[in-house]
Amino acid sequence: MDVLERSLAATLGEILDGTSFREVCESYYSLFDVPLRIFDTSGDILGEAVHSHKPCQYVNNYEVGKKLCTGLRSQIKKDMPADSQLRSRDCICGLRYTIVGIEFQKEIAGKLVLGPYLPVGEKKVLAEMRSIDRTFDAGMVTLMLDEMRTVSDGAIRKIVKAMLSVLEVILFSAHKAHITSEMHIASMRDSFRELADKNRQLEDMAEQMKEFERLKSNFLATVSHELRTPLTSIIGYSDMLAEGIAGELGEEQKQFVQTIKTKGDELLKLISSILDFSRIETGHLDMHWQLIEPEEVVETTVESNQELAERRGARLALEINEEVPPVYLDPEKITKALGHLIENALKFSAPGGLVKVSLRMIGAQSSDRPGEEDGFGFVLLSSPEMLEISVEDFGAGIADGDQNEIFLPFVQLDNSSTREHGGSGLGLAVVKHYVEAHGGQVHVQSRVGEGSRFALHVPIVDRG
Repeated sequence: MDVLERSLAATLGEILDGTSFREVCESYYSLFDVPLRIFDTSGDILGEAVHSHKPCQYVNNYEVGKKLCTGLRSQIKKDMPADSQLRSRDCICGLRYTIVGIEFQKEIAGKLVLGPYLPVGEKKVLAEMRSIDRTFDAGMVTLMLDEMRTVSDGAIRKIVKAMLSVLEVILFSAHKAHITSEMHIASMRDSFRELADKNRQLEDMAEQMKEFERLKSNFLATVSHELRTPLTSIIGYSDMLAEGIAGELGEEQKQFVQTIKTKGDELLKLISSILDFSRIETGHLDMHWQLIEPEEVVETTVESNQELAERRGARLALEINEEVPPVYLDPEKITKALGHLIENALKFSAPGGLVKVSLRMIGAQSSDRPGEEDGFGFVLLSSPEMLEISVEDFGAGIADGDQNEIFLPFVQLDNSSTREHGGSGLGLAVVKHYVEAHGGQVHVQSRVGEGSRFALHVPIVDRG
C-alpha cells in the first residue's frame, strides 16, 4: 500500500463508514462461520459479527467462570500487536481467539480478532473448569464442544489473509476519500481565512475613509467659514464704493468695482455651497419647517436671479397656471435648491435663450390628470399630492449616460482645464440632498442639443 501524506493521517474510526463496514463483517461471518471483531488502537470496536456459543453461556452462569471469561476478553481488547503476525489466546473451555495487527501506512492502526472458535485437535476440558464450582458439569461442556465446528489453523490463516486484503482495499479507498475531504476542508479554511483577512482590510479601509471624509468635511467647513468672513467685507465695501459713499467714481472705476462685487457674489455662493455640503456630509442638516406660500418662495428666487439672467443675456420666466395651497417646507433650503437649478440653466443656455420656472400640483387624480396605468389597462391608485417646481432650459442638454452622475459631489461633465463653464460641481448634489430631506425626489429629462428639465417633487405633508 502506498504511504500517504502523514499530515493528513487519520484513525480507522475517522475514515471508515461504520454501517458499511459492519455489513462487510457480517458477510464474512456468514461465509466462514467464525466470529470476528475489528478494533482501533484505542480499543474501540469498529465492526463485529459474533454470536454466543453454548459453552460460553454455560461457563458464564458461574461467577468464577464469568470472571475468568471477562478477564480474558479484557486482555484481548487491550492487547495491541506490534506487527501483523498471528497470535492466539485460549479460554478455559479450549476455545481460541486469534489476534492479528492491521497494518496501515506502515503502522499498526488496529487489530482483527477472530473467535472464539474451536481449533482442530483442541477439544478438551481444561483443569480450570473443574475448579469453578462443585456443581459444574464438565461432561455437559464436552458435549457442547462436540456440537461445534472445528477450524484448522490453515483455515484461520486464509480467513485472516482474505480479511486483511479486503481491509487494505477498503482502508486505502476510504483514506483517499478522507484525504480529499480534508484537503477540500483545508482549502475552504484557507479561503475563508483569506476572505476574513480581506474583509478586515476592507473594514479598516472603510473606517479610514470615514475618518478621511470627516476630516475633509471639517476642513471644508473651517476653510469656507474663514473665507466667508473677509469675502463678506469685500462685497460690502464694493457696494459702498459703487454707491459713491467713499466719493464719486468714474464709469470705468464703477465697472471695475461692479466686477469685484459680481465675482465676490459668485465666490460667496461657491463657499455657501461648500458649507452646505459639509453640513450634509457630517449629518448636521437641520430642517426648519414652516407653513409657507410656495408662490412667494418661487417668485422671490426668480426675481433674485433676474440680474444674473441679464448678465448672461438670457430670459428668465415664471409660469404658474393653477392655485397652489400653502405647504410645510424649509424655505431656505428650497430657495437654495431652486437657485442652483436656475443658475445651472442660465449657465448652459445660449445667449437670448429662455429659462422657464414652473410651479404646479401633481399626483392628484382628476379628470384632466388621470392616474397612471399598470401596463395591463388598470388605473393605479393615485399617489399623494406633491408640489412640483421645475426649471427648464433649451440649451446644451445632458447625455443619457451622464444624467445620474451629475448629482454626485464635485462632478463636472467637462473636467478639462479649459472648460467653458465654471463651478465646483456641488450645486446639484446639494439640490438632491435638500429635496430628499423633504421626502421628495429630483427628476431630470434631457436631450443633447435640445435642453433639460429638472423637477423637484416634494410631498405635501400635514405637520400641524
